Amino acid sequence: MSRWPDVIANPPEKDRELLIAIVRDRYERDDWEGTRLSLMTSAARALFDPDRRDRNDLADLREFYYRETKASTRAGFLGGMFSVYMESFEAAADHTQQLATALADAVEHLSARWRKLLDVVPDMLSPAIVANAVARKMIAMDHPWSGLQQLGIRSPHAPGLMNSAHLAYVARVEPHLNTRGEMERLINWLKPDTQQAKTTGAGEAIAALLGHWKNRSPSPDDLRYLTETIVGIYGDPRVQRGGVWSAVPEDRMAVILRWLTGENIRFFLDVVSEVEDSHMWEPRRKFWLGLHERGRIDAAWVAFSDSAEREAKRRGAGSKGTLRYGLQTAGYSRANTSLLVLKVGRKIVVEGSHNYKVHIFDETSQKTPKLYQSTYNCEAIRLIPGSKSKSHNGDWQGWVLENV
Repeated sequence: MSRWPDVIANPPEKDRELLIAIVRDRYERDDWEGTRLSLMTSAARALFDPDRRDRNDLADLREFYYRETKASTRAGFLGGMFSVYMESFEAAADHTQQLATALADAVEHLSARWRKLLDVVPDMLSPAIVANAVARKMIAMDHPWSGLQQLGIRSPHAPGLMNSAHLAYVARVEPHLNTRGEMERLINWLKPDTQQAKTTGAGEAIAALLGHWKNRSPSPDDLRYLTETIVGIYGDPRVQRGGVWSAVPEDRMAVILRWLTGENIRFFLDVVSEVEDSHMWEPRRKFWLGLHERGRIDAAWVAFSDSAEREAKRRGAGSKGTLRYGLQTAGYSRANTSLLVLKVGRKIVVEGSHNYKVHIFDETSQKTPKLYQSTYNCEAIRLIPGSKSKSHNGDWQGWVLENV
């Protein structure tokens, strides 16, 4: 059941037209001698997939499947069509309405699995309300993934109906996602233990998790939990803006970018403080974190030296951790220099360790260092014409504020 949760084969794309052609030929000749149930159910999956369920040239074959579903007494065939109904589900689509009606007429011939599901979710064959009905069941479950499996829904992250139920569930829990318990329940639904993370509808779920924090901040512990789990599951939105992140609205995206900015600054200061013994880091920590807390820093990125990267990895950052970073590649006397690259309004600020000056660039200049790069060379940055720079002497903080 774990490896093959449904008995219907999911045919590869290259075989789908052939399967439909075989069944259509037998239907037109009314010759079903030797036809296997597996052929009929696999062809049904192909017939009702997103590319074919609205094709006019297949309308007659779809009508045949509706009639056959109403008339059939074979539990195996009806169970296959029930799976097709759930997988191809679109509440307002004609094929969904037709399949629901046909299955409702054949209820008495369904296997025990499907009758049990109809007992616990009586609205299962009512397309207009079934998604909310399943969502209400999920609300009452401590662990929606395993709870749905116990109801008989063996693939809770399957497409179709379960995507609609997912969105209905997210809408219902969003008002309560300022509590840790609801955060954890939704995240455990998105990424159950030993299962792949849900991708369809994940952007809407991430947006819901972030929505409470557009104008305020969660507790430091909740902020760290949300940042680590969301980025740990779906990657860093600063370096992979596609995928699930493309569905997150800009105002919600700004929340996690703000959090990651603060985490990057803190992490840079913690790591560099560990690998460089200098009394200068405490005033720098106070200045840069203060600027971030006042909302002045729009984005931050780190480029670690080799020695700093070793410390960063020891603390859990890197490809498998929450925080991503670049590398500082200059050698010789600058081999141990690490960089903090900041966007402050229309300026790019490059802060560095080991007596590296603060450099400020105009964002519009083509030669200005870009954020989120995999490598930086601090010596090449130092030699870029047109920048302003200052060592960490005197009132360097005031100088930075004047120039950003």
